Amino acid sequence: MGLTRWHEFFLLIGTAGVTLTGLLFVVVSLGPRVVANQQATGVRAFMSPNAVFFTTTLVVSAVLLVPDLPAKVIGSFLCLGSIASLGYLVYTRAHQQWRQSKLPRLDWVWFIGFPTTAYLLLLFAGIAFLFQAVFSIHLVAGVLLLLLVIGIRNAWDLVIWISRREHK
Repeated sequence: MGLTRWHEFFLLIGTAGVTLTGLLFVVVSLGPRVVANQQATGVRAFMSPNAVFFTTTLVVSAVLLVPDLPAKVIGSFLCLGSIASLGYLVYTRAHQQWRQSKLPRLDWVWFIGFPTTAYLLLLFAGIAFLFQAVFSIHLVAGVLLLLLVIGIRNAWDLVIWISRREHK
């Protein structure tokens, strides 16, 4: 699969994932009353998945940096992880919160559509790894970049929302 040529890329992506996870904790500390509010289930439905997106980039990158890990193990890990992540997205009930809060369609795209697509693509990449398809590593790289972009955009959206709630 030639994973050694991807070492620096996955090191960079994993570092970005862990750094952004830390910054997400800073975001939460900006408005702890808003996040802790029992009525703010929407905040938890939209905030927690961002931590999962960043953590996914860290964990997948770390697994791909393990020396001599067979493609079948990587593929199995990606398949199981993406299925679990899709289950988590359903568990957060973000779609229900989106409807109840009457958020714009663009928020649906960023908070529900893109993440679902990313984890479906990661599942496809896992299957591609199992069959040792040449493009599998490129697909994983693209998905991890997509998850970082989704998390950054959604975290920024949440920072603005929290700051507005704090000043009301």
